[in-house]
Amino acid sequence: MKALRINQWGQPAQEEEIPQPKIEKDEVLVRVHASSINPVDQFAMAGYLKEMLSLPFTPGTDFAGEAAEVGAEVTHVRPGDAVYGMVPMRGGAFAEYAVVKAQELSLKPKSLDFEKAAAVPLVSIAAWQTAVDFAQIQKGERVLIHGAGGNVGSVAVQLAKMDGAYVIAADVPEKGDFLQSLSADEIIDITQQQFEDVVGKVDVVLNYAKADLLERSYSVLKAGGRYATTFEQPSTEEAEGLGIRSFGVFAHPSVALLDRLAELIDAGKLRYVVSRTFPLEDLQSALAFNQQSAEPGKVVLTLS
Repeated sequence: MKALRINQWGQPAQEEEIPQPKIEKDEVLVRVHASSINPVDQFAMAGYLKEMLSLPFTPGTDFAGEAAEVGAEVTHVRPGDAVYGMVPMRGGAFAEYAVVKAQELSLKPKSLDFEKAAAVPLVSIAAWQTAVDFAQIQKGERVLIHGAGGNVGSVAVQLAKMDGAYVIAADVPEKGDFLQSLSADEIIDITQQQFEDVVGKVDVVLNYAKADLLERSYSVLKAGGRYATTFEQPSTEEAEGLGIRSFGVFAHPSVALLDRLAELIDAGKLRYVVSRTFPLEDLQSALAFNQQSAEPGKVVLTLS
């Protein structure tokens, strides 16, 4: 089968022919139709995660495709089903076939094609596990979202609005129209404003922008407030000393959550944007575009 392979950390992935993998009884062999690019994929290829991975390495976390083979213990999908999901930390989705654990995939949202479905899993799971599972946003709460126009942030904006929150979206001005389309209540242009000068006190801060916003974010949280991020694992003791709670999320999939996301998508309650698609073999162009473009949305690799 065709796969993109890293044979030396920090070097471009090369297209290779490798044997089609075998599955265990708790796994599914997915014929991949599309896979989206995430920062973790770029970190892995650059070698920042080499202590956790081994060479040769096939990158790729998100996928959408067809269940080609199903292990004996897998009951929620069958061969031929259209599926989507993510393979956390192991990679493997930048290939014609990927081996996926049972809990890492489920039936694809019916309303999305493979390309758009491949843009959903990691960003949505990260947004859900910060905004819903940890922050438990309540109706009427004020929520500040750093990186609100990004791929995780834009899902979090929608989830917070669904929960009835007042959403303050912080990002670059190029994301302003997109954030308005997501019904953000207030938009902060981070190139012109310091968020702590304009937001007052908030109940929740969700940080999807950069790791050095922690202390500044703490300064705008009310007593009993919550801070969640996809970057660092904040100090529990420091947060408790300030009368708040903090949490760092490493996205992990489950069938139940993938099913719930599919329900919301098919009901028209969650919206996703694909900014550009590239064929799998044109990964380097896709990576360059992903790093340089300010357009909202995911970059997706497609396989014929």
